Amino acid sequence: MTMSDGYRQVGSFESGPVDAVGVGDGAIAVGIGDRVVVVTGSDRVEIDHGDRVVDLALADRVLVLSSDALTTYSRTGERIREQPAADGHAVAAVADEGLAGVLGPERFRAVDIATGRERFDVERVRPGGPADDALLGTPSGFVLSTWSFLTRIDLEGEVGFDRNLEAVVRSLGRCDDAIVAALQNERLVAADLESGTSRWRTELAVEHVAPRGESSVLVTTADGIRAVDPAGATAPVDGLSSGEGYATSDGSLVCAVRGETVSTYVHSREQLRVAVATESVGVGGTIDVEVTNATDRDRRLSLSASVDGATLSPADRTATVGAGETTIVDFPVESIRAEGEATVELTADGSVLERAALDLDDAASGGIAVDTDIEVAAIEHGVAELAVTVENVGGVELEGLRLRETDAGTDALEPGEEWTGTVTRPYEPDRRVSVGLEVARGDRRREYAPTCTLPPVPTIDVEPDGDAVRATVETDGSVTVVDRLVIELPGAGRVRTAVTIERDEFLLIVPQFDDGTARIGFESLDVDERVRLAGGPGRLSRSPGIGESDRRRTDRTDRRRSDRTAASTDETTTDPSAQNPREGRDGRDDRDDGTAPPDPAAADATADAATAASSRSEPETGDDGPDDRSRAGSDPPATAPASDEERIDGGSGAEADDGEVGDPRLVATRRIDEESVPAGHAVRDRIELENRGESAGDVTVEIGDSSVDVGRLAAGDRTAVERSVAIGSGSGTVLSRAAVTLDGAVCEQFPERELPASGDGVAVRATVDAADGAVVADVVNRSDRPRTVRELEIQGRSVPIDTRLEPGETTTATGALNEFGADADALEGVLVVVDGDGTERRLDIIVDVSSTAGAGGADGDGPFRIGIGSETQVAGEYGTVVLVFENEGDRSLSDVSVSASGEPINDLFYSEARRERLEPGDRIEHFVDMEPGVTSPSFDATVRYAADGSEREVALRAAGPSAEDEAAWTDDHREQWSVERVEDARTDADGASSLSTPVRLE
Repeated sequence: MTMSDGYRQVGSFESGPVDAVGVGDGAIAVGIGDRVVVVTGSDRVEIDHGDRVVDLALADRVLVLSSDALTTYSRTGERIREQPAADGHAVAAVADEGLAGVLGPERFRAVDIATGRERFDVERVRPGGPADDALLGTPSGFVLSTWSFLTRIDLEGEVGFDRNLEAVVRSLGRCDDAIVAALQNERLVAADLESGTSRWRTELAVEHVAPRGESSVLVTTADGIRAVDPAGATAPVDGLSSGEGYATSDGSLVCAVRGETVSTYVHSREQLRVAVATESVGVGGTIDVEVTNATDRDRRLSLSASVDGATLSPADRTATVGAGETTIVDFPVESIRAEGEATVELTADGSVLERAALDLDDAASGGIAVDTDIEVAAIEHGVAELAVTVENVGGVELEGLRLRETDAGTDALEPGEEWTGTVTRPYEPDRRVSVGLEVARGDRRREYAPTCTLPPVPTIDVEPDGDAVRATVETDGSVTVVDRLVIELPGAGRVRTAVTIERDEFLLIVPQFDDGTARIGFESLDVDERVRLAGGPGRLSRSPGIGESDRRRTDRTDRRRSDRTAASTDETTTDPSAQNPREGRDGRDDRDDGTAPPDPAAADATADAATAASSRSEPETGDDGPDDRSRAGSDPPATAPASDEERIDGGSGAEADDGEVGDPRLVATRRIDEESVPAGHAVRDRIELENRGESAGDVTVEIGDSSVDVGRLAAGDRTAVERSVAIGSGSGTVLSRAAVTLDGAVCEQFPERELPASGDGVAVRATVDAADGAVVADVVNRSDRPRTVRELEIQGRSVPIDTRLEPGETTTATGALNEFGADADALEGVLVVVDGDGTERRLDIIVDVSSTAGAGGADGDGPFRIGIGSETQVAGEYGTVVLVFENEGDRSLSDVSVSASGEPINDLFYSEARRERLEPGDRIEHFVDMEPGVTSPSFDATVRYAADGSEREVALRAAGPSAEDEAAWTDDHREQWSVERVEDARTDADGASSLSTPVRLE
């Protein structure tokens, strides 16, 4: 396809000032104010972002950069994820690698588009700003221009080249394997993408270069839009007059921005598109052809088809296709002269538009002819269940049908019969998934890969409604969702309840107990919603149970009542015996152990919580009395500054009866003494506890995966638990959620808190080897004035540094601690720094204890014993390597994930493994699917996990032999497979993303 062949306009829209444009395969995204418009030909999808768009990037998802966050959407507009990006001013994507790069004034950060995980975070070669920089995603990494400098950063964060073009770069784009830059000295130059060496230069005043192009790239000049090829030759483009042109890589779609108008064009060859939709056909079947009219007017065309080895009757069709529509034109197969693969040629109005391959089967000679279908049947606890249907549409019996990954199937399928099987996939919204299928008759075999798209993530709308909290869950109506709802209510703790949603809407109504933030979400799906409750409840004479219908519905939901599924149909009434707060507390107890509430149903547990809350909110006389509990700062939102105090009352606030002792009433306050700190600096995370009730209570505090048994806290007593936290690497860390348990029930919770890294001060990353006491400390002066770093103190022993650091300078100090011993992952230390005026300051820091000896594994693999599983077999058409990871440490690990990468891996079937918690002695068996026919395969794997508040990872490499077929595979082959730890430069350089000392009781 050549751009100079010309374009035809298919649409336009008034946009207002355009702030950003992102280009992807087959689509272009336009950022206008606080919204994004995704253009695909004559179709558009509008996304209401809600914040000003700073920049855009487009891959299989839409990446929107705002002033403080990077938000990921599907191409159809569903919000998937939001993550911090406080100082970013440009974003670009490398779609084939699933990588997004965010450019800030001093640093460049890359994140995985699918998961949001950080790939690398590096310092820029030189600082810059929005007015100085341009950023581009390419197959070889990211290319950025700052003033007159052109720099490439590869996919691992390393600098590929850094070149001075001797003139300020006005605009930047890519054409095939060259970077094309428009300079302010009215020259257009090209540099090799890999080396940065000059390709060509020409005298041409260019105002704008399109970001992407393969055989040519669009540039905007004073005379209009022109196409530039990889050799530097330019040509006019028919149909494109003026404006800033943005084209998809293949040139099929162009958006031209002129003032506040965006015009859409399609290539002349793309105005009418045809595609063969049939993979195999026999006598009596049809070859189906999809015809798409991408123009803005109706088209009538004559379409002809011809196939070598078959006769079509008729072979000519006339069809009318509406503007922007797609229709199916079929060609019946009258006879087949030769079986096997053949080429079908499609001609429209005398021009050949498409050639495609398909299989011809003669049913009379025993050919295979099947129709396959795949659809999502259910999403159960984060796993999508796929139903695969196979129908024998041929004239002979099939003698074998197998699903490749489960080996399920049948040995006989008569003509006209259907077979249905199921497979599972980890649920990822809007992801396209395929299933491998093999069909056989005698010695003839055929493989199929039916494909479908997983449904979008459910949405939750939470709002207060008088004395209750109303939550509406909406799902894709065609798929059943089975999960557990996590319901957190101020004053009632946390409840999990199993739900099955078979239609498109589910209504949940729970009583409102107290002021604060209510949260309702799914346990296994990455979706939840929060709402701030204020004013407290009124009299709670009765409340609907979980999942019970609400009779005050709107007309819209009344009309859809028959399509809903409720988790409970019995209405809950108040049991007088539940008025004892201690009895009600048992019904609410959830220590996040992953178990479902016991029978009776979850509605009964909620009713107990409701009656317990009623008893402590209202005196028995029914008169509204004064509430002596502190409500200030109750359960603050997760976006509150880190220096804010969180003070929450727990336990029962009911007045004591005459002659009886009242219940304990706990006041919990979380204090975090800094809003942002340089990397390595210690921040005190402290939870203060006070029993303001009239009796003692047993108290436990959980922070992340650590737990402290405070013991019995008498009435009027105070105590506190605390730990020190530091940023290990990256742009910040997250302080874990915390929960306070009183008498066995979770009574108070504190949300996660973000702790961003400060761009000022002296940052440090210090590590001590647990085996020999060797110390390595990297210190960088990020302030704007010189500092002298005197020494590092660990466990009362000193490591001298005595180095003067100018602004931006870095030093590395080494030393050793004799007779060093530690049983923790991190220790507190002190960095002694002298300011320019001679003032000495002692900075509290946290030192990382390396895991070679202290993490529980003797072989350098952290807390894991790692090996090759007995089910490993790499032979023939389907191979699997089983990696076994066993937690042989003495503590639980959380957020454990295993991912593998490499050329031999079959990406069609492979998916990474995740486990929320891995107890001591538990194991993960991770199946890595291999491509057929590989010889001596090897691949890399990464294990990520969290322990004691610190995130860590282990990099591995697995390698071994393969066999030609399954019969040749032996135990000797399996025993030759090995998995060994490798040095991951990125992991070694960055270290843990966060550091934390053990939680201690005051």
